[in-house]
Parts: sequence; C-alpha cells; structure tokens
Amino acid sequence: MTELQRLAGIVVSPSRTFEDINQRPTQVFPIALLLLFNLLGDFVVYQVFITEANFEQMARTKVQWDASLASPQKSHGTEEQQIGTLRREREYWYLLPLIAVPVSVLALSIFFYIVLRMARAGATFAKVLVVVCWALVIYRCIGGVFTIVALLAGGPANFFPGPAEAWSPTSLAQLISRSSVSPSVYSALSKLDIFLVWWLAVLAVGFSKISKDLSLAKSAALVIACEVLYLLVNASGLPR
Repeated sequence: MTELQRLAGIVVSPSRTFEDINQRPTQVFPIALLLLFNLLGDFVVYQVFITEANFEQMARTKVQWDASLASPQKSHGTEEQQIGTLRREREYWYLLPLIAVPVSVLALSIFFYIVLRMARAGATFAKVLVVVCWALVIYRCIGGVFTIVALLAGGPANFFPGPAEAWSPTSLAQLISRSSVSPSVYSALSKLDIFLVWWLAVLAVGFSKISKDLSLAKSAALVIACEVLYLLVNASGLPR
C-alpha cells in the first residue's frame, strides 16, 4: 500500500491496513499529518478567535477555568503570570505543535508499550509507535476537521477557551451545560466523543495486528480499560 492508500484504509479497512503496516512500518506520513492539522487548529484558535482585541478577556476566562480544575495545593503562578504565558503561547502558536505532537505521541506510545509488555503481547516499541501515529490520524486529523468547521460555524462570539475536547461537535459536552456539573466532571465528559471511540477501536485493531500473542478482544479490553481509568481520574478532580 502507498501512504495515501493506508490513509484511506485506516478509515475503511483498519484490519487489512495494519497488516500491511506491520510488514512495512512507517510513521513519517502520519506524523506530518498530525503536525499539519495541529498547526491549522492552533491558527484558528490563536489567530482567528483569540485576537489582540479580546485577548485579555479570553485569557482571564482560561485562567479562571484552569484554576477551577487545579487542586488547592497546585499553583500555576499568579493570574498575571499565567496571562503572560498565554500571551507567549499566542505569539508563538506555530511552535506549539512542533513540541506538543512529538511529546504526546511519544508519551502515548511509551504508556501503551508498557501496558502491552505487562500483557505479554509480544509487540515491539517501534511498532507500537507506528500504530499510535496512524490511529491518531482518526482522532486529531479527521476529528480535527470537524472541530475546526464547527468552531468557524459558531464564530468567535460563541467560543469558550475551556477544554479543547469540548469544541468538537460530537463531544458529549455539547449536550450539557458547563454550569450543570463540576469543572472536572465537565472536562471528563468533554472527552467522550465519537472520534475518541473510533480512535480506541482503531488502536485495538492495530495492537492486535502488530502483536505476536494478542487477540482483538484482549486488545480492545486493554485499550478500553486504560481509557476508562483515565476518564475516572480526570473526573475525580485528582491533581493532574
């Protein structure tokens, strides 16, 4: 398969596609896509929705939201310091994906490699990394397109600089009010999304195909268990 065929295959036939990826692992193309779509998303947020005219208001709203999620013992500095950090993030928005994408991909790959090692799946780290890269195309690229379209359709007036997951039109957060639940619960619920479920399914298929001793059912159980644990920790309000 070519890289474009793999891109289409991840969507319509992940099982067959990961069999091909297992024979010839590549990660440059999906990482390039992740960088491109993250750059596009950051451009929309930092240059279209957050402008010099509304920056102060947006920044204070963001700081207050983050403070509501943080534990009392955890300090992020004074409000002015945090606003200064957000201003630098806006100024250098194009650099953020160059750091965030590799770090997040590597962190997820290490985590799932450890989980698969504990399950004695027989998967190598290199192939776990490749599966994570290709699966994230579903969540961050295809899902990202829907999010960007929804943001642009809603316009700056309806933009809330809270959890980014809540911006997705298919997020559970679209069905509830921020004031109806605690910030930590809202943050956790915002992560429940059709593209999250799709991503988890593709991950499970990918891990089963690159592992020597891991059935699809066991792979799905491991992936779902990890996600449920993450959501429970997120909703509990424990320090993050």
